Amino acid sequence: MQDYKPFNRVIKHLQQQLTNAKHRQLLLLTGDKNWCYEQCTQLLAQLQQPSFVLSKNTNLVNAHWPEHTHQILGQECAHAVYDGYSGLVPDKLAALAGVVQAGGFLILLLPALKSLEHWCDPALPLFQSFGQAHQYSFFNQRLKHLLSSASLLHFNQQDDWITLADIDASAGTIDFTEQQQCVELIKKTAHGRANRPLLINADRGRGKSAALGIAASELSDKKILISSMQFRALHSSFKHLANALNLEYQAGNKCIANMQYIAPDQLLNEQPECDLLLIDEAAAIPVPMLIKLLHLYPRVVFSSTMVGYEGNGRGYILKFTRYIKTHFKNMRSMTLEQPIRFAKQDPLEQHIRTLLALDAEHHSLTLHSTPLQFKQLQAHQLASNEPLLYQVIGLLTLAHYQTSVNDLRHLLDATKQHVFVCQQGDNILGVCLIAIEGGFNAAMSNEIAQGKRRPQGHLMAQTLAQLSFNADVLKPHCARVVRIAIDPQHHNKKIGTQLLKYCEQQLQSECHWFGASFGGNAQLLSFWQSNGFDLVKLGFQKDKATGEHSALVVKSLTKSEQLVEQLVAQFEADFPLQLLDHYSQLDYQLVAKIVSHFNTHTDSITEQSRLKSMLTSDYQLFNIKPLLWRRFWALPYSLPTDDDNFQYVFIRLVLQNWTPKNIQSQLGFNGTKSFNTLFKKAVNNWYERISHNSKP
Repeated sequence: MQDYKPFNRVIKHLQQQLTNAKHRQLLLLTGDKNWCYEQCTQLLAQLQQPSFVLSKNTNLVNAHWPEHTHQILGQECAHAVYDGYSGLVPDKLAALAGVVQAGGFLILLLPALKSLEHWCDPALPLFQSFGQAHQYSFFNQRLKHLLSSASLLHFNQQDDWITLADIDASAGTIDFTEQQQCVELIKKTAHGRANRPLLINADRGRGKSAALGIAASELSDKKILISSMQFRALHSSFKHLANALNLEYQAGNKCIANMQYIAPDQLLNEQPECDLLLIDEAAAIPVPMLIKLLHLYPRVVFSSTMVGYEGNGRGYILKFTRYIKTHFKNMRSMTLEQPIRFAKQDPLEQHIRTLLALDAEHHSLTLHSTPLQFKQLQAHQLASNEPLLYQVIGLLTLAHYQTSVNDLRHLLDATKQHVFVCQQGDNILGVCLIAIEGGFNAAMSNEIAQGKRRPQGHLMAQTLAQLSFNADVLKPHCARVVRIAIDPQHHNKKIGTQLLKYCEQQLQSECHWFGASFGGNAQLLSFWQSNGFDLVKLGFQKDKATGEHSALVVKSLTKSEQLVEQLVAQFEADFPLQLLDHYSQLDYQLVAKIVSHFNTHTDSITEQSRLKSMLTSDYQLFNIKPLLWRRFWALPYSLPTDDDNFQYVFIRLVLQNWTPKNIQSQLGFNGTKSFNTLFKKAVNNWYERISHNSKP
């Protein structure tokens, strides 16, 4: 075993340099588990400063292992420890790096690097489907390569220790200009005109939370509410407010001077008055909730970390930012680039960005005459080719609303996940991730179909079996599109359709069914329907991040269409009644897209004649509505299409059973006369379509 004293001297020397440079560093301890714990314990004792220790092992002082990443966010500590022997979870590692203060270390405990890819990582099963486990980790293979070539402090049980070159002391300059500009924008939002929301975006350590507290101290005449999913994430805001006002600050204080904390759900339920609403770590809050708050409060600031440690960070970028720019033309936004809690070129930030591919971005390129190529990529290709990996991750991140740092490990270590791409030359234009599910024996199939077992990673297979009450559905394999992403600059060029067709050809010999689950909206459903997929299920609960019901679409890859036909018939039979109750608030455009693909049915000559006669009379809504409902479901393709108001009124009133008063309020009608005129025009428009008695 190595002598620890020389390492002590190295640590002391480097810590002084880090402090002067206002930098942080990654410190790697590799060796047997017990050796790593012993060295870490001695090191923490030498550092003699508070440390945030992430570990399941109680041998390490103050060790804990929070279930959720947001329980780590917003905190600060002199040093931090990540126990790799508790499992390498990228989300947790990325979040923990943000805890470390300038002059501190992130200490990473791992087995010897040469054995890393074959090491029995406790976290590996989290990224693999049930029954498809494989001990080899391509994520750890890549990690081994990157750590072996990185410039960091490394203490190895077998090979002694590696030190670093001295740090240039001139590095420790911090520029607060950008943060002060941010403070002025917050104050401008508080004093300025209503309905001009401010978006503040930043990576960790850029001082956005501090800016909220500093601004609050300069708005002493304003009543300010501050909200976040986790109160502890606001520690920095309250601390800077207290410091600016020379007040004593205690970590549990939820109200200091003119600023008070309130949880997001309480904010929505109670709707207390305030002059300014501040929302920190906004990307962790479901987008539908943010939109409601946006309309409730005339002066609001949304602040968030954009790397995506929160889990729903990209949903915030793609959905909420697009919404706010569309509906609030005078909104303001600012991105903080300059670090505040540490100096530029911070070694720890650079290491974490590299190790977890956080800098992966997609760059659109112009299409040229070279033919498109479609191919399948293997995990070992991605693990050993950084430019290729960055292209794939960059496109997936850009094109989807729910991403996390964990997606990198899913991409490399999910054993039954196929990665198909569309390329032009060396440029990736489209990516389709597909999970292979099913393949269970008879006993397991029966337990799953009965709801007794829910094996990880087999979402579609389980759903198909439970919808059909047929355990045999679980015995063959099926393929589920986990994510499909096309370069946004090249949408509407059929690249997605071509990529799906290629995937289908590759999967035909392996799988019986091909499907996808996604947040149901009219545009996405139209894409899947146009590619031959049928809607067989709409989730009853809304997704917290998007506010949309999950939709499951399926197509058969064999000559037998029996299962899909059965599930489509079931869905079509149930949906009309569900629209009157559970789906009464479903987006009318999605309703229109769903029913446009329903099959027609024969209705009685008597009903047809009765409807024709009633339309020539001075009918009342309550008289004709039941007849309209029955007649429509015989010919569901027949929705009015030439006027959005006609379609809206018909769906809301007839199919979803809204009251006329509710519809009038939504459309901004003052009286019933204009509404009745619109309703009768919508009915006449619809009747004209069904009079042709053939699907257009």
